[in-house]
Amino acid sequence: MAMFYNNIGIIYDEEKKYFEALDFYEKSLDIQEKHLPADHPDLGTSYNNIGIVHDCLGHSDLALDHYNRSLKIKLKSLPAQHPDIADTYVNIGLVYEDKDELEVALILPQNA
Repeated sequence: MAMFYNNIGIIYDEEKKYFEALDFYEKSLDIQEKHLPADHPDLGTSYNNIGIVHDCLGHSDLALDHYNRSLKIKLKSLPAQHPDIADTYVNIGLVYEDKDELEVALILPQNA
């Protein structure tokens, strides 16, 4: 069911129906948190997806919170050079760029 809800969230996200996407991503995350270990990479993906929606809604602090949760999980559960880790660094950098904190935005993707 978690994957099903996540896929629906992706569709809503692509249609720019962000509140609907957020609802389904959160349903997916709730199921994953109950059934997966705390450092499972799927949790990292879910936090990243929720961060993307919050970023699109202009909720930069919430986006950063979710991206940082995602990054913490991915750094523990994936190989160091995994592209999903790089994607999360880029997403964090984009939020800082939007906040006009360009020095931070430039440093983060270099860590990927």
